[in-house]
Amino acid sequence: MVNTGEVIDDYIIWELCKERGIQNRILEESPDGKELKQEILSKVRQEYLGKNYSREEKRKLISELGSNPEYRTRIFENSSWKIQKVKVEELGTTLPRAMGLPPEVITGSLTDVIDFVEKADPQQYRSIKYIRKLEQVPKLLEEFKPPVITPGKSIREPERMRKVHGEKQWNIKETWGAVHDANHRTIAKIISNNLKQVECYVGHR
Repeated sequence: MVNTGEVIDDYIIWELCKERGIQNRILEESPDGKELKQEILSKVRQEYLGKNYSREEKRKLISELGSNPEYRTRIFENSSWKIQKVKVEELGTTLPRAMGLPPEVITGSLTDVIDFVEKADPQQYRSIKYIRKLEQVPKLLEEFKPPVITPGKSIREPERMRKVHGEKQWNIKETWGAVHDANHRTIAKIISNNLKQVECYVGHR
């Protein structure tokens, strides 16, 4: 088993890296993954871990840094976590939104989403442009494990789609697990390494 705090740390460290401009560096430049690790990630991680935050202080950071903090915190704290390799075909994205992609795409499996990403025009979707750039920094991507919630249907419910995208019969692929965060990085890691399985923090609810 993995301590919940480790999973939360991984999430917060990336969010802090975003505050330091890591996403803009990836999108606007062509940095080397080792360079980003040295200039941003290593410094952020050292500073964050050096402060030895309490659980309550980490909750506050989550609320300050990310979207939907109450739901996210509940997912983190109400799951039992372990590190596990999961088949890509057994995963899905979060719903009702993921990466600004069409709802008809993200209701499929992660394999379906990856197929769309590989064929789509990066100029049409900023998220796909970002994924393409992330593929070029595999050394950075290997520093993080995606958090996956199982059973996947717990965050892939039809009601979530109807509430945001309208009343219709959404054909949602039922998956073993769903990527709770880091969809861009997860997809980039899978594509750049041609992975059939991906190492994740798996949260059992």
